[in-house]
Amino acid sequence: MVRPAAFLLMLLLSASLAAGQSRHKKPYSESVSRYDVTVPKDEETRSQGTAANDDVLRIETDLIMIPVKVTTKNGRAVPDIRRDEFRVFENGEEQELAYFSSDEAPFSVALLLDMSYSTVFKLQEIQNAAKQFINELKPNDRVMIVAFAEKGRVLCELTDNRTALRYAIEATKIESGTSFYDTMDEVLNQRLANVSGRKAIVVLTDGVDTTSKKANFKSVLDDLTESNVIVYPIRYSTYDDVQKSRRNDAEIRYDDDDRPYIVETNPGKGERIEDYTNADDFMREAAERTGGGVQRVSSRTNLAAAFSRIADELRKTYSLGYYPTSDRVPGSRNYIRVRVYRPDLVVRAKETYLKPPHK
Repeated sequence: MVRPAAFLLMLLLSASLAAGQSRHKKPYSESVSRYDVTVPKDEETRSQGTAANDDVLRIETDLIMIPVKVTTKNGRAVPDIRRDEFRVFENGEEQELAYFSSDEAPFSVALLLDMSYSTVFKLQEIQNAAKQFINELKPNDRVMIVAFAEKGRVLCELTDNRTALRYAIEATKIESGTSFYDTMDEVLNQRLANVSGRKAIVVLTDGVDTTSKKANFKSVLDDLTESNVIVYPIRYSTYDDVQKSRRNDAEIRYDDDDRPYIVETNPGKGERIEDYTNADDFMREAAERTGGGVQRVSSRTNLAAAFSRIADELRKTYSLGYYPTSDRVPGSRNYIRVRVYRPDLVVRAKETYLKPPHK
């Protein structure tokens, strides 16, 4: 039996521990970064505040845009965060917010569909999933339809006309070649370059480029790092199917004893394991650098569910913008942290961007 004095002591100790934990609990949540960048503590930030930025000359003219997703630890979106609850840090230095858009602002979405023969999905499966995706976006979201194989083809420019978009999706057809990087380059640097507001690229592909002539792995990633476009790859693997096709198409010869054997040949571009490793690396980097996410699917996975998850994420994305308060060295990488002044939340944001070199 616990004596009254001992019981009272236990209560006092419990209360003291709870109070200590409460005092040490951070009043904010912060985006996680792969980069080790020191960010001021809450007390330093509050004491400096945004007033410290009033006398700072803006050296650069480019508005840096950051897509931000905020959820509870259970993954439920938090839709009611105010502008004054956000703080943005670049290279550890707080920046003054010049732009804020809640999850109610419309998106301009480029939907890229890989139409090469290597796709593991039937054409109708791709078309049905794409049509469901545009139906799940907000009515004022605009969508562009781009099909690509050896060449990229814009089947419909940005529009909120769902009928026109459905007709464009139904016009897709399977072709040869895969100019993935060239298509990404055109959409990013030409089709979306002068579009204002929130922008995203959603691309269904295996990511294995075989016929691009202008752009490459590095050039597209560098451009994405400088952009304010979120990238959502829907990734499937065609490696097993490609290897099976190579075996079926292999030349068969006969030895002196009339026994058949297969003539071994070196795999070509798009058939090597390193091509698929590069594809994985590209899509992971494209998503991480822009604040998006990769969805992995297969012929046994509900493709429509992947599109639905992306549509759901787009509905729950904040956009923040700022003009850097210090000069940046051309070609340098700059690191971003986002802080939300509410505890116990999960914050996902763009981590870095490149200051373009002088041209």
